[in-house]
Amino acid sequence: MDSNFTETKENVLAGAVGAFLFSLVGGILWFVIYQFGYLAAISGLIGVICAVKGYTFFAKIKTESNKCLVISTVISIAVLVIAWYLCVAYDIYLVYQEGYAAGEVDFTYTFFESVQVVPYFFQESEVLIAYLKDLGMGLLFAVLGIVSYLASREKKKKQQAAMEAAREAAKAAAEAEKVTDETTEETANSTVEQ
Repeated sequence: MDSNFTETKENVLAGAVGAFLFSLVGGILWFVIYQFGYLAAISGLIGVICAVKGYTFFAKIKTESNKCLVISTVISIAVLVIAWYLCVAYDIYLVYQEGYAAGEVDFTYTFFESVQVVPYFFQESEVLIAYLKDLGMGLLFAVLGIVSYLASREKKKKQQAAMEAAREAAKAAAEAEKVTDETTEETANSTVEQ
């Protein structure tokens, strides 16, 4: 057993910090994949798994508690939404940079200004719907990630229970065989003595 981990005390605050830090992997991955023009939905799955691992590592627990799963899911979804929002801002930044370079617009936005003007661009329903589809896919994969994680956790618990039952059955069979051997030996010895 690893002495760094205890089952009795779960440090929720440290776990939440770990979930946030590890879920940044999913957020950064979302941003990078998105820049290549691909739907970054798989980042939702990766973000949840990383968040759970970060929580368990920082909280110093061996197995994921319900608190761990809820906090990790909420944090990873928040990180994905932030990454999605930053992708929208970066798209605005690039469009204005290209438009300014081509002489189509007479001003440009810095990236930080683009972050501030995202809500104005979402007033156009077509723009909003297009970006919300991307976000929806990412969140769907995040939910699938937590569901698959729960399913694998339950499967592991069942396998451990089955292994324990098999060990107990093997132990009981060995004890029964030992008793049978002793009884057979005693019977053979008593027959020889007669």
